[in-house]
Amino acid sequence: MSIPGLLIEYLVNGAIALLVLYHTEVGPKLLETGTKLPVLALALYVAGMAIDIVAFAITRQAKHWIRRKVFPKYRPGQGEDTASGTERQARIGLFAPELYKEMAMRSSRDRISRGLIVNALLAAFLVKPTWIGVVATISAVVMWLSFERLSYV
Repeated sequence: MSIPGLLIEYLVNGAIALLVLYHTEVGPKLLETGTKLPVLALALYVAGMAIDIVAFAITRQAKHWIRRKVFPKYRPGQGEDTASGTERQARIGLFAPELYKEMAMRSSRDRISRGLIVNALLAAFLVKPTWIGVVATISAVVMWLSFERLSYV
């Protein structure tokens, strides 16, 4: 993934977290302090990185489960997919550069959607009424599962 892509992904996830916080007592106070744009952008970026790490930890096992379920359907007779994801990406980048670009875009979408799971969980704990956060979390999980499956296919 390119640096600009990660920058945008982290900023998006951080901005969503700020939006969630805005609906609590903390958010408006944070924005009232007159935070300068560069400081706010840095804070959003760091928050986005933290959200991505937590989201990765939460979704890692589900991601492997999806891949184990999908692989035999599209590669019958080849057993399990034991190849390294990095090795697979390198081969695709070398032999199919357009496909590699498509995979990078889908990976970006997947990363943002998994970050949305963490942000929705934050909303479930911090925003009232709680049912909004619960619905958002369920929606985010379904969205991520769908995107992850489509990306791997």
